[in-house]
Amino acid sequence: MSPQRNRRDAILDAAADLVREKGAAHLTLDAVSARAKVSKGGLLYHFQTKEALLQGMVSRLEETLTSARKLQLAKLDRSPARTLKAHIHSMEALWQKKVKPIAAALLAAGSHDPRLLEAARQYHESIIRDAEAAGISPAFARIAVCALKGLLLSELLGTATYTRQQRKAFIDELIRLVDEADAHSTR
Repeated sequence: MSPQRNRRDAILDAAADLVREKGAAHLTLDAVSARAKVSKGGLLYHFQTKEALLQGMVSRLEETLTSARKLQLAKLDRSPARTLKAHIHSMEALWQKKVKPIAAALLAAGSHDPRLLEAARQYHESIIRDAEAAGISPAFARIAVCALKGLLLSELLGTATYTRQQRKAFIDELIRLVDEADAHSTR
């Protein structure tokens, strides 16, 4: 990885840490610069504005999720519910390690400028479209995706905490329901 890429990643990591620890209101270019241990000029080289930084955070989240979903897809047998299952498994696998810290970017972006969430909306809709194209009811796909997001968002916001066993039971039940929908799919 190039030194420039490492610096860019360090900046994005610092921004995500700031949002997670102190909230979106504390995400400033000066605070990110200090946290990432880069000069303000170094930060501005990669992200010229706060909006560009937020967009970078959102894009990084989407890239991380897309890559993980592709890995999960390769592990699963072909079935109508394959896309939904890959999405659930990838979110589960990445949640604590990568997605939770980066997901703070969505909160920061949405509170700063809701238009910055367009890529996240498109990603969400792509999961639904893929499931529907495979024969899963779009209503069921939305329920499954929103249930998973509800679990993760409640943990991110701190409105609920789950043990590893509770989270696993939730995911197992969601996969069971997806498998049941798979059995009743239109394909």
